[in-house]
Amino acid sequence: MGRIIGWLTAAVVVTALFGSVYLVLQQVERRSANDAPAAAAAAQVQLIGAGTASAGPRLELTPDSGVFILVYGADDRPESGTATLHKELPLIPAGVLEAARRTGYDAVTWQPEPGLRLAIIARPSDGRVIVAGQSLAPYEDRDGFTLAVLALGWLGSVLVIAAGYAATGYLLRRGRGPDGRG
Repeated sequence: MGRIIGWLTAAVVVTALFGSVYLVLQQVERRSANDAPAAAAAAQVQLIGAGTASAGPRLELTPDSGVFILVYGADDRPESGTATLHKELPLIPAGVLEAARRTGYDAVTWQPEPGLRLAIIARPSDGRVIVAGQSLAPYEDRDGFTLAVLALGWLGSVLVIAAGYAATGYLLRRGRGPDGRG
């Protein structure tokens, strides 16, 4: 019985280790998706403060969308932006705008429709809220690759543990100890 507990403990430790590595890598990757929108929002806040904000060309939000900026007025209605959703400036959930006004910053994952997930950053500026974001599709694709690699590593580790358990049992049945001496 003690032998089973030892091998099961090893399998649990390996599973916890690979699971922890995946969670850390997934979170680092997801949080890095906020970097470009945060920089874009900071730049737009500076431009609005200087009275020189510009919307730029508009793109339609898709899973391939790059960084975009939206400006919301005090009434939470979009005033300008570089992105549209179905040819209209998108409406960000009011809670995001409220949180940005209250705390000075909000970062969330926003899914305006199925298949379209965006990392967005919201920052207040002169009574407005600047929202910058980008698609999470490239980050989620990399996450799938990371998961596959770690799953293969986990499977290989569990197979080695199982082989060690089987080899130990075989040696014990033959009258030898796990160290090979009889």
